Amino acid sequence: MQTPTADATGHPASGFTPTDLAALNDLSAAALGQQRWSKCKVVHEPFADYLAAWAIDAGNSEPPNLAIARFKRTGTYALTIGTLVVATSPSLNKILPAIWHVLAGGEREAAAIA
Repeated sequence: MQTPTADATGHPASGFTPTDLAALNDLSAAALGQQRWSKCKVVHEPFADYLAAWAIDAGNSEPPNLAIARFKRTGTYALTIGTLVVATSPSLNKILPAIWHVLAGGEREAAAIA
């Protein structure tokens, strides 16, 4: 059984930190302002926190096309586009460049870096 890792402050791994939420808020504001996403939502589940984002042309019943998650047990971050895991890292700061790449060039280009 894997033991939980510690976050940057030495506390047991958990969901998004206040710093994470501030960075994700900035990212969301930029993506919504650029009309890259039609909506986004932070969700807190027992196993992970995640930001779900929908493309501009997504219908109301479609699943999000992009998600950024932090798994509570391990503290690992993951970026997914559709069902493809594009990046994983112990730090959101290592995931953010891939997300900004998505905003700059689109989901297909980001999928190519996986």
